Amino acid sequence: MATTAATTHDSQVLPGIHTRLARRGLLPAEHLVDAGYTSLPHLEQATREHQVTVSGPLRSNPTRQHRQNEGFARDGFHIDYDRQQVTCPQGQVSAGWHGPHPTSSPTAAPLIVARFTKSQCRPCPARTQCTSTADSARTVGFPPRTP
Repeated sequence: MATTAATTHDSQVLPGIHTRLARRGLLPAEHLVDAGYTSLPHLEQATREHQVTVSGPLRSNPTRQHRQNEGFARDGFHIDYDRQQVTCPQGQVSAGWHGPHPTSSPTAAPLIVARFTKSQCRPCPARTQCTSTADSARTVGFPPRTP
């Protein structure tokens, strides 16, 4: 248990909880938590540093494509970490790869952002399944590859 200021997000205290439990020899094999404590970096950190499996619901994918279950969500893109490029479902290869960048949410993993160009996206016959803006190109955010 940890007592924090109301402005401290739950996920920020999970590493400290595990460290204190480890000092006392009280680490569980599995730690059941609610959605406030689950973030990809902290789940991975608990496994790597303390051999603790953190179990709890992950936040959902916030993209329009995922929410509406239509169009091209992130899972429809092929990520090539070695070449630092992403291929869209229509075969276009990203023009840029940036990051990883920290996110504004304390529970979200840093994101790599792949960008496609307007000249790639505008003429695409499947553009409306990919992006809803008339004058923009698609960007795809995803977490870094885990070692």
